[in-house]
Amino acid sequence: MSDEPVVAQRIDTGRIIKEIDSLPTLPLVALQIGEVIHNKNVSVPQVVAILRSDPSTSAKLLRLVNSPYFGIPGGVADLARAIPFIGFNTLYQLVLSISVLETLHTKNGVFDPKSLWLHSLTVATAARELATELKLGDPGSCFTAGLLHDMGKIALAKIDHEGLTMALATMRAEHIPMHEAEKRHGLTPHERIGSRLAKQWKFPATLSTPIEQHHLIQKQEVRERMPANLRAITEIVFAADFVSHDCVATFGGDPDLEDGDSARPDLFERNGFTARQLTALRDRTKVELERSKVFLQLLESTTPPAKPAVAV
Repeated sequence: MSDEPVVAQRIDTGRIIKEIDSLPTLPLVALQIGEVIHNKNVSVPQVVAILRSDPSTSAKLLRLVNSPYFGIPGGVADLARAIPFIGFNTLYQLVLSISVLETLHTKNGVFDPKSLWLHSLTVATAARELATELKLGDPGSCFTAGLLHDMGKIALAKIDHEGLTMALATMRAEHIPMHEAEKRHGLTPHERIGSRLAKQWKFPATLSTPIEQHHLIQKQEVRERMPANLRAITEIVFAADFVSHDCVATFGGDPDLEDGDSARPDLFERNGFTARQLTALRDRTKVELERSKVFLQLLESTTPPAKPAVAV
């Protein structure tokens, strides 16, 4: 008799797809900002008018731009003044991040996804630092791609929290990668779920590609078929996933639940990235996590104040 573990027969692709498709859509403000932000004629008053329709998102956006993450001198009292500091692209990335955090937020007696968001925040921070050092792509876009790269796991917390809880327990007990634990428990791969949501929510390719391919980018045939900009951001997210192993404990996270890939990324070798640079990257990521923790704090306040005093 084989000693191989028996794979639970839980996968029902049709059911999973139906449940993914039944998840709430992103707030209208995120979709509207996404539609106008890349228009060459986009203006500050146009964007502000859209934000006025969603006081909750506006309040959280103002909180973010006034956080140490951006360090705007003296802070800003309204979003119209914030946009020249952060730019339209960064504003869109923030609105999208806030919207995904709120849409996929879940907490019940079985599972609290904060540990998964902590991993994602760590990857996001490492991705921004690595992109800055290697001058590959836009550091802000890399941060957002890192923050959302595992949103398929977060979606699983909503549609099959029992299965996800068992898979994470298996990861912890047997020290196996997430994709093996998912297979063991008959779960649809999280990157497939994330990819479907990214398409459903009309994410740009710079976000949807890392979500779908961050576990496969080490394969040469995968890299070769990607445009250079998508290859760079996906490789950075993969490398940041690797770095995350040694950083998550900064916020009291559980290293046993880390799903960063264990194989040293080829990206480091191809760019002459030394062991000393890798150590420095880990150290910077740990320090910079303190500035980025405001994203986690959004998880603690998904309900807006009764009368948010926000001027937009």
